[in-house]
Amino acid sequence: MKTMNTLAERLNHAMSLTGTTQGQLARAVNMAQPTIWRLTSGQAKGTSRMIDIANALGVRPEWLANGDEPMRAPVVAPYDSRSNIPPESQWGTVDVWDSHTPLRDDEVEVPFLKDIEFACGTGRIMNEDHNGFKLRFSKSTLRRVGANSDGSGVLCFPAKGDSMEPFIPDGTTVAVNTNDKRIIDGKIYAISQNGWNRIKLLYQVGPDTVSIRSYNSAEHPVEEKSLSDVDIIGRVFWWAVLDY
Repeated sequence: MKTMNTLAERLNHAMSLTGTTQGQLARAVNMAQPTIWRLTSGQAKGTSRMIDIANALGVRPEWLANGDEPMRAPVVAPYDSRSNIPPESQWGTVDVWDSHTPLRDDEVEVPFLKDIEFACGTGRIMNEDHNGFKLRFSKSTLRRVGANSDGSGVLCFPAKGDSMEPFIPDGTTVAVNTNDKRIIDGKIYAISQNGWNRIKLLYQVGPDTVSIRSYNSAEHPVEEKSLSDVDIIGRVFWWAVLDY
């Protein structure tokens, strides 16, 4: 299949496969048709409605926004006796907890630096935070992502800015493994450049060069910097969004 390097090419391809017109897509995602036309013609390089458009066309938002394969999510087979998912009768319960609830044996607490503004866009950070808030993770989750199972080296804080929308909206709580600084192309990292702290996608494009990218590439273009100019604070391995 022909390589599609732009949002417009991928959008037109997905619309062609599903037989969707610009008008139909505009109605499906509650957008103006001229806005859809600007996206399909390449005059607009991005939109905050990327997830809605991808869902309407049955493709992955990551593929539509950046070309990250696969185009569609794998099909999940319905439950049968060979499935790893147990029947609903065997599901567990959700426990309510607060700061006074004792830790379970398989849990650890990590700092939630609520007053730190770790910007996805303009990049602001306060270097001290004394609120004492914590978030809880299971030890198995931390082991799965390569973090220390005792929680050391893991920090949580709210992201600010729009450069990582729609996947990490303004106010999203993120968790960073500060012990994981190895660049894996397309993963999300907390980085610092001369005191400018941001959350970005990283790609190593040369022995000493890194490409710094945003999901909202229309407003935040790609940057290429020397690795010596970028301090990788750690990899973002978890984020949580409250839709309100």
